[in-house]
Formats: sequence, C-alpha cells, structure tokens
Amino acid sequence: MDLRFHHVGMACRKIAAELPELAVVGYSAEGPMFEDPIQQVRIQFVSGGGPRLELIEPAGAQSPVAGILKRGSKFYHLAYEAARFDDAIASFRAQQYLPVSSPAPAVAFDMRRIVFLASATLTLVELIEART
Repeated sequence: MDLRFHHVGMACRKIAAELPELAVVGYSAEGPMFEDPIQQVRIQFVSGGGPRLELIEPAGAQSPVAGILKRGSKFYHLAYEAARFDDAIASFRAQQYLPVSSPAPAVAFDMRRIVFLASATLTLVELIEART
C-alpha cells in the first residue's frame, strides 16, 4: 500500500476553545475554519507543535463527531493519503478493517474522496484519495 501520513483527527466541542490551549504547545491555524455540509462538521487544520491536527466540531446534532464527543473521545483517527484509493480500501478490508462510511467527497480535501475504516480493536483510519 502506498500511504502517506496526513493528520490526526481531534474531536472538539468548540474549535475556538481549543486553539489557545494548542498554541501553548506550538500549534497555530493553517488557514480559516470551514464547514463541510457533507460530513456535517466544521474543520480547522493546525500545525507546528507536532503532527498535523484536524480539529473537528459538530455542525449539527446528526454529525458523527457528536457521538464521538458523547463517548468522551478526543483524538480519534489517523489519516493517510492513498495514491491508489480503491486498492487501499481493499487492502484494509483484507486485514479485517471494516468501512464505517462509504467513500464520499470531502470539502477539506478539495472534494477528493475519503473513507473511514475501523479495526476489531477500534483503531479508526481515514483514507484520503491522493491528488492525481
């Protein structure tokens, strides 16, 4: 599999409340916060203090991030760009990772497809279709 690490996903009740705390350890916003109506989330990428983080807050009651926050989770997924997106999905499935979403376009990645897959131990991986 040709994968490249992209970010760690961090669920937030309010992104604005997280930014000052992350600044203490060297993180700063990469650009403006934006909304993804397909995923029902608001997103802010930050970098500088360690691995790149994707801060994600729910944009409505039906957002999948709302459920993650209810369970008390914060850092909840590892994301990788996949040069051969469909082959990468098949490879993860062969390793017993199950898709928890269907491949869908994502505003955060210029409408390239993403998919989330979970292992039996609940490791959640996001695959991002690499630019062609």
